[in-house]
Amino acid sequence: MIDIQDGNSRRLRQWWRDWLGAERDSHGTWTTRRRPDDPRGWQDSDLVLHSFGSDLGARLLRPTPSRPGERSPVVIVPFYETASLVGEPCARTAHRPPDRPTQAYAVELARRGLAALAVPWWFEVAAAHSPARNLSERYGPPAAAHAAAQDRTALGRSLGDLFLAVDALLDQDWVDPARIGVHGHSLGGKLALHLTALDERVAAGVAHEPGLGLQHSNWDAPWYLGAHQPAGRDHDELLGLVAPRPFLIGAGGDSDGDHNADLVQRATEWWPAGQGPEVLRHDGGHPLTEDVLAGTITWLSEALDRPSPAPPPAPPAA
Repeated sequence: MIDIQDGNSRRLRQWWRDWLGAERDSHGTWTTRRRPDDPRGWQDSDLVLHSFGSDLGARLLRPTPSRPGERSPVVIVPFYETASLVGEPCARTAHRPPDRPTQAYAVELARRGLAALAVPWWFEVAAAHSPARNLSERYGPPAAAHAAAQDRTALGRSLGDLFLAVDALLDQDWVDPARIGVHGHSLGGKLALHLTALDERVAAGVAHEPGLGLQHSNWDAPWYLGAHQPAGRDHDELLGLVAPRPFLIGAGGDSDGDHNADLVQRATEWWPAGQGPEVLRHDGGHPLTEDVLAGTITWLSEALDRPSPAPPPAPPAA
């Protein structure tokens, strides 16, 4: 275990960012456009991220503030496409039965009083008009196009988009800069874990069924890491880099459970004793069920209302 009390955590975070190529587009910008307010009680805006030559159409849902000038927490919700996060039809799932209402994660956050920024995944944006349903056939071509255009991992590119999303939120005068969170499921859980670990502006995070550990999910897919695997390292380091901020792993026994509990256990050494990371174990498998979603949102709301944790004390001088 690397000693995180001597500044190595900062160097290790930069190592992961460099290795992934996880940097924002230096020319990235964003534009916002207010939509009509949602009758359910929140403001609705398009927030378009102009990142690496593409436009990512995010949606920002802001519950009506109780007091004028009040600064509010906001939760980033990364997923395949924005439409499903806000409860609208989308091409990716058009061939399937209607999605569960709880897959509109951004709407569920807004219903519970938390502002939410729904951010789409570039590889789905690039594949949106493809009829392919197989993951390799659908996302392989965008991954190949990415590899030809950029000298960074596909996962690094996705994180660059999310770093820009944090920039855009901090530009909103109503956002409390100390209370930015992230909530992700599956693909979104992978991105939530990495974003919280590598961007200290994120105060707390939830990753449900991300597949923690390089051997426990499809991290070798070209739209994530491909063959670019870190020798001698695993995601206990990434999870540890979240410390001492609050973080919750949702483990349904599919992508996460007993088989990767050792990685979570190793990561606990980065936190002050008994303070993290937290694990929500349930037997619901991979889906984010209604009761589990309610529990994770409640946990995140409470985490964003806690005082910011102080970093571990420096070791005594020799």
